[in-house]
Amino acid sequence: MSDSPESNHDPHRLGFILSPIIIVDNELSIIVPTSEDAVELFSLVDSNRNYLKEWLPWLDNNLSVKDQLDFIEISQKDRIQGSSGIWLIKENNDLVGVISINWIDWDNKSCGLGYWISEDKVGKGIVNRCCKSLINDLISNNQIHRFVIEAAVENYASRKVAEKLGMRLEGIIKDRELLYGTYVDAALYAITAPEWEKLTAKSFS
Repeated sequence: MSDSPESNHDPHRLGFILSPIIIVDNELSIIVPTSEDAVELFSLVDSNRNYLKEWLPWLDNNLSVKDQLDFIEISQKDRIQGSSGIWLIKENNDLVGVISINWIDWDNKSCGLGYWISEDKVGKGIVNRCCKSLINDLISNNQIHRFVIEAAVENYASRKVAEKLGMRLEGIIKDRELLYGTYVDAALYAITAPEWEKLTAKSFS
């Protein structure tokens, strides 16, 4: 879910530079897509179309490589403007999903995280590991203070990611998203940078 709060921001004044590549571990990395990735990314979307369509609203607008290319080009402009960012999830250099900042509120230094992964990779901890690395990077390089994940109430896999990250459930949003003709409620999870740093420090103690 990806609505952005209204916010006046100056990404240059705030030092907005999203890392183009983040090494997660020996197997995983997240990389900003280019136009050259359109064919491979569309192939992954298309092969997971029925699976992804259960909870993602944009599948009917992504029906060709051209649609995918348009999306990548728009995402590049949004990145430059400082309003959002996306990365490809690579496992041993194979594309397996996408992780994103769906919105950024620079005035309050907060952002909303999103993600999807190929159905055959679900349950392997890939999204969780990528989210941890992205959060760490955004704290270190962009001074983001608050991280939000919104997931449909019945999207238990996505909610589990937020819960495993140590985010607290802050509430249920009624009719948060219109999903193929039906409104769905969303669970809103969040964590602040100090809470995150305290939590991760405990895991290494």
